Amino acid sequence: METLKSIDELILLAINGWRSEWMDEVMWIITGKLTWFPLYIALLILVYFTLKKKKNFIYFFIIGALSIGAADAIANFGFKHTIKRYRPSHHTELSEKLQYYTHDNGEEYRGGQYGFVSGHATNSFAIAVFFGLFFFKKSKKRIFYFMLLWAFLVSYSRMYLGVHYPSDILGGAMLGSTLALLAHTLFIRFTPQELTA
Repeated sequence: METLKSIDELILLAINGWRSEWMDEVMWIITGKLTWFPLYIALLILVYFTLKKKKNFIYFFIIGALSIGAADAIANFGFKHTIKRYRPSHHTELSEKLQYYTHDNGEEYRGGQYGFVSGHATNSFAIAVFFGLFFFKKSKKRIFYFMLLWAFLVSYSRMYLGVHYPSDILGGAMLGSTLALLAHTLFIRFTPQELTA
């Protein structure tokens, strides 16, 4: 266990240490929750026009919203506030070795107190896998790979900013992906005619 903990910390320190001023700003934008709303809207529009039956969009939207909402709730209340593992940015010794994004007023961003699992990783992978599997089945595989890359970048930004261990990210990615897979299976069950491209 101590070996895994050491590896976790070493990977985090390496990622957090590869910094530059312009990358700080890029990662801050990537990690922002509001940054990606235009992407979500564009994806929903694309789903709407890709569906064979437009009424199935309601199923897609409701199942997707419920699964992503569940992912967020489970990550924050089922894991973070139950396991109560401190973020690296709140770790007594490790926090002093990390670098943080500094706001214009001089305040450092360190995130909330607890970090396992990462809410950003959980939500981004839930979104990426749910949308990605839909487009993969519709022979739009590039969108699937793009969504996975996007989820990885959002997750990477959390380590770059020093507020999550790699294991926080891995746990969140697994949780989000699992829930998205279940949601996708449920969507197909309600709309079997959408199985073919």
